Amino acid sequence: MKKIIFITNGCSLDCDALDVACYIAGNARASIKGLFFEAADAAGDAVLSGLDPAPCGDILGEPDTIGFETATETRALNIQRFRTLCEKRNIVCTIHCMGEYDIAEALIESRFADLIVAGEKTAASDAQGRFPAPLLKALLQKAECPVIIASERISHIDEVVFAYDGSASSVFAIRQFAYLLPFFDNRRMIVVQVGDIPEVSYKQQVSELLKGYYSQIGYEVVHGKDPAFELFNFLKRRDHCFIVMGAYGRAYLSRLFKDSTAEPLIQLMKQPVFITHH
Repeated sequence: MKKIIFITNGCSLDCDALDVACYIAGNARASIKGLFFEAADAAGDAVLSGLDPAPCGDILGEPDTIGFETATETRALNIQRFRTLCEKRNIVCTIHCMGEYDIAEALIESRFADLIVAGEKTAASDAQGRFPAPLLKALLQKAECPVIIASERISHIDEVVFAYDGSASSVFAIRQFAYLLPFFDNRRMIVVQVGDIPEVSYKQQVSELLKGYYSQIGYEVVHGKDPAFELFNFLKRRDHCFIVMGAYGRAYLSRLFKDSTAEPLIQLMKQPVFITHH
């Protein structure tokens, strides 16, 4: 992996997601391209509150408040903070400023990247109260590279959970995770499948695949009438894990979106979620 795209609101730097992007880039020796979207209220260049926390202040050692600044000034400051943090981690970075509605351009950027990292602020409701915001919804549905949704910094990862159903898309997600993030190879791997079955589908074949990359592998079958929520309930009980989903898991995320379960979905996203689009 050589190129990671980090997506954030230019006026509200998503420091937790940036920390995850830097963690991955540092381990993979990859560069980061920051896409800074204009905030919905930035057109008026409104003055921002002097009580807003300084983004990444705990990482950069800056004061915990910022002065009264316009949206344009705040975005410029956040871009500088992004550069400074990347430099401190010895990560090569570039910047691209985007308009509020440049979703199509972001999708084109995804065509030429190995991975996208976005955070909880990208998912938060927009000015019209839509959840998730159109940008994240477009990324989940149409991005042309894998996407990581991360709302907390990675302190440590104990295990990787593969949401699996035996389909080509779920196996593709496993392979993509193994190719792009090989530095998690010493963690415990859990393959989880939802359904009324005695064991996971094609267990011998998926075991042969995983043993090529990992040494600690477990399998779990979750039974229940509603696969989407059974999978969600299983995942939300895991701590310090990385969740991996293909189109199979993505369909379940879409179901949760349609049911307007915003709060539990954000709770789920406190664990980093790796999503592919095959």
